[in-house]
Amino acid sequence: MSAASAPPWTAFDLVEGLQLSHALTTLHDLGVLAALAKPRSTEDLATEFGLDSTLLGNVLEFAVARTDLLAKRGRRYIVTASYDASARFVLDLYAGAFLGNAIALPSLLRQPRRSGDAVDRIRHARAFLHPPSGPELAPAALLHQLGIHAVLDLGCGPATLLRHMALNDPEFRGWGIDANPAMCRMARARLRETGVLPRVRIMRGDGRDPLRTLSVQASSQVEAIVAGDLVNELFAKGSSAAEAWLSHMRRQFPQRLLLIIDYYGRLGHGYRDAGRETLLHDYVQAISGQGVPPPNQRAWRAMYRAAGAKLIHCIEDKRTTRFLHLLLLKAPA
Repeated sequence: MSAASAPPWTAFDLVEGLQLSHALTTLHDLGVLAALAKPRSTEDLATEFGLDSTLLGNVLEFAVARTDLLAKRGRRYIVTASYDASARFVLDLYAGAFLGNAIALPSLLRQPRRSGDAVDRIRHARAFLHPPSGPELAPAALLHQLGIHAVLDLGCGPATLLRHMALNDPEFRGWGIDANPAMCRMARARLRETGVLPRVRIMRGDGRDPLRTLSVQASSQVEAIVAGDLVNELFAKGSSAAEAWLSHMRRQFPQRLLLIIDYYGRLGHGYRDAGRETLLHDYVQAISGQGVPPPNQRAWRAMYRAAGAKLIHCIEDKRTTRFLHLLLLKAPA
């Protein structure tokens, strides 16, 4: 449902949502919701987790009455099908990783440059333990069609794309760079489990300047660069930082392909039909110091043109505003 068609929240909706969000996130963090994959009584849960049975019962009753994540069968509780990978991802990301930013908003409004310090990087990494499945399929298919066998993934997260490509292409070589040490540890563990670690290397570093982390030898082998949800971090003060990054990438990887996987922002751009999911993500982008990205392909294309990069292919999801932009990093004159 779009923001335009959804009824605006009242003050009561706001405070109820605040309390429900904190209640469900607490149960999620404690492991109570995971334990409710099968029916359990309040007393049973209280004993296992060392909790007060009466208070736990009240929290569970509130959640059953006002959310679709829990149900009650007689005297026992159980999670519903709605407590799926998408729900866990949303709880970990928006109510977990960015909770500190929401709490620190009074000080961030005065000193926004400190926004990044409030993000919980460990919980941010945990959100990607079980992300919604399938986001790697479209970029992997596109790169496969282009005959790409060597990929540098900037902001690689848990290395889902690199792992998928390595498992489906015995000739594949990959390098992943991520600034979050917890994310790097997770990525290496997952690659080790699937036996592709020798062909895929994960490094902690800054995706805005990959050659500070990647060796000259490895950089010469890279056929394409992927930037998934990396560029949207560069709009805190307009598009100048993103343009500078693109120009820098042209110098480092001339005539290489760059696949940008990102989304069109809505908050502050005058869109009345913005979806709730996009607005929420825009908001956490703002309070975490990343800024809201440009709102449409035309604005992104203008940014590419200003940086000397050429958009050669575009895939867009009109419902979510997510997109894939394939660019050619033209060699500097």
